[in-house]
Amino acid sequence: MNNIIVYIESENGKISDVSLELLTKARSLAKELSCSLEALLIGHNVTILQDELFSFGAKKIHIADDPRLVNYLTLPYSAITISLFKNEKPQIALFGATSVGRDLAPRVSSALKSGLTADCTSLEIGDHTDTKTGKTYKNLLYQIRPAFGGNIIATIVNPECRPQMATVREGVMKKEIF
Repeated sequence: MNNIIVYIESENGKISDVSLELLTKARSLAKELSCSLEALLIGHNVTILQDELFSFGAKKIHIADDPRLVNYLTLPYSAITISLFKNEKPQIALFGATSVGRDLAPRVSSALKSGLTADCTSLEIGDHTDTKTGKTYKNLLYQIRPAFGGNIIATIVNPECRPQMATVREGVMKKEIF
């Protein structure tokens, strides 16, 4: 439970920009939390992409490579992701806010009863004190996103359930090689 997992989207042998942006951001979050940055890559002939993921800071890559996974399919991709998350128990899981991420992340979140914040514009680590109980939670993922038509910025925390899950739109974060 001391890791961050980024779901990696790829198509035609190329990793999506949003996945590389998420790896870049997750690398700084992992450093702050002193935990491992890992990636999940599902598809066919995707093993060749792992060097690029390592160059963006992934320390471990979970790969499901099978000809039947050449195109995104909701049920098998969900089953693979849910199974991995049940075994690895990541504290944070990040997905791109793409058509695939918007289909996959809620299914995983629902199966794990973990909660999900969609379309985040920023991710940070911080503490949170529950005003009702007075309990302080350390090192939570602040999931920051616009709310009410963009008129305010909401910071969402998930103190009790793991993984803390978020989707992020492409182009919101920087993409930098490690």
